[in-house]
Amino acid sequence: MNTRCQQLELTVEVSQIKDVTKAVFHTILFHRSTGKYTYQQGNTFSVGSIGMEDVDCATVEFTYVRCTSEALERWVDQYVTAFAQSLSGTELPASGQITLEFYERRKARWLIFADNLNWELWKLKLNVVRVKTDAEWQQHQRKLAENLAETIQFICWAVNKPEYLPKNPFEEDLTSVFDTQFPEVQPYLHHFNHELTTETVGNTVRKLIRNTFAY
Repeated sequence: MNTRCQQLELTVEVSQIKDVTKAVFHTILFHRSTGKYTYQQGNTFSVGSIGMEDVDCATVEFTYVRCTSEALERWVDQYVTAFAQSLSGTELPASGQITLEFYERRKARWLIFADNLNWELWKLKLNVVRVKTDAEWQQHQRKLAENLAETIQFICWAVNKPEYLPKNPFEEDLTSVFDTQFPEVQPYLHHFNHELTTETVGNTVRKLIRNTFAY
């Protein structure tokens, strides 16, 4: 099975990296989570409800919805903070990408080793710019709010397409499909990764100058 891949891209100022990244990934996780499973005899189960809360961004005029779970918020924050710190420490303008990948664990079978099956990948590329004047800031704010709203709408459309999701597991297989560490909510298994685009405009110019005088 091929991994579904969605590529998202936004332009932000340094102070907006965390707000925008959290808005995107909390939206995805809200749609890729369930309530906690409670199993009865015969592997029948009931599913608890998911609490939701509105979050107002501090650096852009935008509100998004996330799961009501302090543990999940701390979980996301550690990865987003690491990404923001790496990206904000580079020369501007710069770009970086953070990914959220969903997977399920497959047990070992005859002649087949246990492995992970990746079924969905979200890539968020942020282009970080420096805004110099108040007029530029107002224009940037309006544009970012519009683009972020379009991005969230696209996410809501994409997650509701009739495509592959892991089957509801038996109780003994619950941790092969869901991350059960959070007391209030149960997202599908996932992991975060991030990388930076180190080839900034300044680096490119300096490289061209060095190459020019090398001959």
